[in-house]
Amino acid sequence: MHSVKILAGATFATAILCSPSAWSAAPVVYSGSGANATTALDAFRAAIGGAKNTGAPEMSGRREISWDGVRLDGTDVNPNTQVVDSGNTVIIPVDRFRAQGALFEDPYAVSGDGFASVNPATAGQFPAFSPNNTFVMQDDTPYQFDDRFIGQSFTIPGTATAAGTRGFGAIFVDVEKAGSSSIEYFGHDSSGHEVSLGTFNVPTGTSGEPQFLGVLFDQPVVTDVKLAVGTNTLFNFDGTHFQSFGAENLAGGTDLAVTDDFVYAEPTMAAAIPEPSSYALMLGGLSLLGLIAYRKRPAFNQL
Repeated sequence: MHSVKILAGATFATAILCSPSAWSAAPVVYSGSGANATTALDAFRAAIGGAKNTGAPEMSGRREISWDGVRLDGTDVNPNTQVVDSGNTVIIPVDRFRAQGALFEDPYAVSGDGFASVNPATAGQFPAFSPNNTFVMQDDTPYQFDDRFIGQSFTIPGTATAAGTRGFGAIFVDVEKAGSSSIEYFGHDSSGHEVSLGTFNVPTGTSGEPQFLGVLFDQPVVTDVKLAVGTNTLFNFDGTHFQSFGAENLAGGTDLAVTDDFVYAEPTMAAAIPEPSSYALMLGGLSLLGLIAYRKRPAFNQL
């Protein structure tokens, strides 16, 4: 894999030549931490183009989920939203944001106090990027805190019809350990088989800082994403009682994190990933292109 970094002030995009998930144009990564998270997010929005959509399906533009519309007191618009700690933390059903073309793999947690109500040891550690609510997974098995993944598939907004998007990005908060948090992108080939389009690591920062990671493709090939958020989940909830994980311990390899805003290109009919036999020649071309780029690459200043 050969990466070419395009630097522009405080933000940068990384164009990656990769296989087997390669097509007419390489995916572009938008990434930043701290103040650069906002810059990278805005650049990602601009690259998607169009308006922020909120209603019926569109053919262009983007969707955004900030979690701030979720009611935390038991009066949420979706009656299946479950209260964990009234006024502070709830578990939303998988279809809570179907109107925005998002369908989650499992019920996940939304909090208005940075999850301090369910893990007091992390109070103040996760300030919201866009106040006040943040989003994270939780383990539903008592004494287990290993389920750190958020799975999301895309649908035509307002329906259960599977769809694809050209790109997806998310705000993370408090990622401090390299490799602890990432986003993996998936598509499907013409036979319906799931294909990984690559795993991309979230940049790191200092305690309480936001991070942004987004990847944009040239076609709506992304049907699903999987976010790894930190090394462990903050709490578990068995439907009646919750248990706190406890404090972060970076020296011991534990990095706790949450997410905030999700941004993605308007979900539309998904484009299929080429079958392996059809992109064999493409791989050879990309390998040659990568070798040429390597031999001719200029010396960039690293951020």
